[in-house]
Amino acid sequence: MAFVAVKPSGVFLSGKSKAKVETKFAAKSPHSNALTSRFRTLLGNPNEKNGEAGPMNEAAQAIYDDKAYPAKHIQPAQQRNALNAANAINRLPGGKQSNWQPLGPDGVPADALVASESTGATSGTIYSGRTTAIALSPSCHANDCKIFIGAAGGGVWEADNALGSQPNWHSSNTGISSNAIGSLAFDPNDPRGKTLYAGTGEPNGSGDSEAGVGLYKSTDFGRSWALVAGSTASNAPCADGSGNNCPVATGRSIGAIAIDPVNANHIFIGTDVARHGSSSVNGGRFTPPGSAKVGLYESTDGGASFSPALILTQDVVDPNSATGGDFFRAGVSDIELYRALGETQVYAAAFDYGVFRRSMTQDGDTAFHQVFASAGGGTVANSSTSRTEFSLAPNGGNLRIYVGDAPPPASFWRVDNANVTAATLFTGGTNGGWTKLSSSVNGTPGFASFNYCSTQCSYDMPVYSPPGAPNIVYIGSSMQYGEIGGRSNGRAVQRSEDAGVNFTDMTIDTQGVSRHPDQHAIAATPTNPNIVFNADDGGVWRINGSFTDVSSQCASRGLSGNNLIDCNSWLSKVPTTISSMNRGLDTLQYQSLSVNAQDPLKDIMGGTQDNGTHAYNGHGNGSWFVTIFGDGGQSGIDVGNPNVRMHTFFNAPGLSQIDVTFRGTTPTFASETGWNWVGDPATVLFPENMSFYIPLIADPKVSGTWFFGAQHVWRTQDNAGDQTFLETNCSEFVNGLQFTGACGDWVRIGQDLSGTAFGTDKEPGQYIVATSRAPSDNGTLWAGLRRGRVFVASNADDATPGNVTFYRIDDSTTPTRFVSGIAVDPANPNHAFISFSGYNAYALAAVPPTATGHVFEVTYNSTTHVATWVNRDYNLGDEPITGIALDGNTGDAFISTDFGVNILNSGGSTWTPAAGSLPPVAVYGLTIDSDARVLYAATHGRGAWRLSLQ
Repeated sequence: MAFVAVKPSGVFLSGKSKAKVETKFAAKSPHSNALTSRFRTLLGNPNEKNGEAGPMNEAAQAIYDDKAYPAKHIQPAQQRNALNAANAINRLPGGKQSNWQPLGPDGVPADALVASESTGATSGTIYSGRTTAIALSPSCHANDCKIFIGAAGGGVWEADNALGSQPNWHSSNTGISSNAIGSLAFDPNDPRGKTLYAGTGEPNGSGDSEAGVGLYKSTDFGRSWALVAGSTASNAPCADGSGNNCPVATGRSIGAIAIDPVNANHIFIGTDVARHGSSSVNGGRFTPPGSAKVGLYESTDGGASFSPALILTQDVVDPNSATGGDFFRAGVSDIELYRALGETQVYAAAFDYGVFRRSMTQDGDTAFHQVFASAGGGTVANSSTSRTEFSLAPNGGNLRIYVGDAPPPASFWRVDNANVTAATLFTGGTNGGWTKLSSSVNGTPGFASFNYCSTQCSYDMPVYSPPGAPNIVYIGSSMQYGEIGGRSNGRAVQRSEDAGVNFTDMTIDTQGVSRHPDQHAIAATPTNPNIVFNADDGGVWRINGSFTDVSSQCASRGLSGNNLIDCNSWLSKVPTTISSMNRGLDTLQYQSLSVNAQDPLKDIMGGTQDNGTHAYNGHGNGSWFVTIFGDGGQSGIDVGNPNVRMHTFFNAPGLSQIDVTFRGTTPTFASETGWNWVGDPATVLFPENMSFYIPLIADPKVSGTWFFGAQHVWRTQDNAGDQTFLETNCSEFVNGLQFTGACGDWVRIGQDLSGTAFGTDKEPGQYIVATSRAPSDNGTLWAGLRRGRVFVASNADDATPGNVTFYRIDDSTTPTRFVSGIAVDPANPNHAFISFSGYNAYALAAVPPTATGHVFEVTYNSTTHVATWVNRDYNLGDEPITGIALDGNTGDAFISTDFGVNILNSGGSTWTPAAGSLPPVAVYGLTIDSDARVLYAATHGRGAWRLSLQ
């Protein structure tokens, strides 16, 4: 899922979803593999990012809303109680004698033809999962250069040889009780580089940006970490306006850290909006007002306590909030300190507002004063896209500052002497003032920085000037997809060496190696400002310090006029080499996994956030590879013919993004007849409400039959259409009959399960989020909806779609919450285990109260159409469940949570860890093959894992 962001911020379609969609159809070029989009007209140009799609749209709200329902928000107490319950279970012995085994991938080879996805003409390009933070040791030199990176869901990783050809990555997360990382910083008071800090919680504002658990400190080069107690103490103003104090960073992310260079006990952290939890079929966002206000917090006692230093959120409220106390993407995303005239000056960037400074020397007091006003203006209207990023660039006795500002169109600014009063800076007086460097005029130098982060600034717009090189500045973004192979190479990262006047394109090197879209952080080595690392949705990359003029390529790109001028300028100094640093990084974020029933141990597929749908070939040494690009959701393999496969992208509004291939795991572009669009019926003919990731399953018994859920259950009985027709007319890579209604032959079966014909309770108008079939018959199908409705049909295989009949089996005694999974007994199609997301606490607090429960064993009577529900929560506590699986051989039930996987042995009454060795990571989905005696876990940040059930 990328979803949306904050410290590189926002996304809304999904991870790279919309961008993927936009690029899939462009003409291939020798220097970019971009494909110009046939979807551009349909999608327009919405904000993207896993959750990624237009400000606060339904998809973007879904995850958080589903977990909080029927309340509006998840309070810190519920988050802590869920963690405590998980920890209590984790202290119990594992249910299985064997341990979880990691299947990787520890980096995936980029498909040389996947559009703009870390591709290259040379072999060996590897990518990994979304990376949010980089810290290079202050003692870095050629033979010993430690690098730490923070992954969105994969924790902290360290390598000792950042300048080597192959970093020796290893996990460095011991002691940190979260794998969601937002920031990293070395303590400048420790010249050895042994002391550093990690801020938990991803500040990117996407639906899968997990909230953190505070600030952590290491004093042994990251070998072990300890909580900085004040970061979770209740001494910050609560966001609900109650006047109470709340934990500083609980329920938030820490997007920035700064330590006073002359006082190690003087620490600043910037907190930002973050999310909490997701399942494999849903994405979204909402912010908890029960947490502390986001902003800048300061400690003068080494982190024993933090006090608010700059809180600017009173005007940035969410109009969709029942309490009026919720924020969109407010917070402090950047903090930088400047030592001058015997004081440590503090600069901080606040979403929607701009840049603030505290300087007694310059302003005569200890208050924070605004020195740059964002075009966002602190208004609700701009709070989902407005962001300001800056970089200090001391220049002799003067202080230069670079600033990138949004909302779109983004602009780029510079001041050459900030050593003046805040009033002078703010008003642009003769002694200070800002110079706007960007220009909307094509063909002029300022056009490179004009709107440089497009519509996704709140997700990815870093600004960075390497220390000691004030004339050099880098800016990052998502990707200028429409330019690839034209006037630029995509401009994901741009570099200026004349103080931001002219920029050149750092996206593709002279060998054709391209970095990944969605930039989140940039850092240079202490000794060479031209050796630069960047973190993005595809991991970590390095520019190796030399540059080459390739502007001669522009002549063959069919350009003229100002476009040719731009190209000649932007390609005049590109990286000679870009190195992928991702081999060995196990940080990919999987949504779900599917297996080939004929080869369940060695043939797997899985959709990832922003990194495509992958295939795993377990024969030989085993390997993962890209089979189709995009934000991967659900996937499946036909039970009778494993060459027939389907996968889904995220669901953009009005788009049921389903593809089919009849050629197995043939990579994306290896054949123009590879993947074929089959989403027309629910997109063009009968559009319906759908989940962010739609639930898609292959029938476990009947070859050719597939189901997905919207308001109706949709079915195909011939793999969505004739192979020859689809490959001729509906290819993902050749313009044809897509979006005419001809691509795909899905039909709606049975009734509209969201309609009022089934009552007015549990929010009519919602959509299906779970479907399940069992191999013991051909017709029984279970379906669960977003607000707790559950249905069973016994004749889902009826040749006449209208004859299929669903019976509603939930009632007022069952939860009114998101159905996160249905596991049907392989031996009895009328017996299942069902899981629910959300919290009991809010069910009880609802008016009137609604039913509680997280896991139920359900037996359906197909004659009376009545079901018996038995609560199987036992010792689970009040923690949301993200997925469920049932071992048909033993009757053991498995559930996944934000903290791992648990087992309930058949006939037992105690949930225990399923097995050992699985890190404390959010698990979005479980897949079981009872015959092969194996269970798979799709983790959202640590790859795929397998457990033997023998």
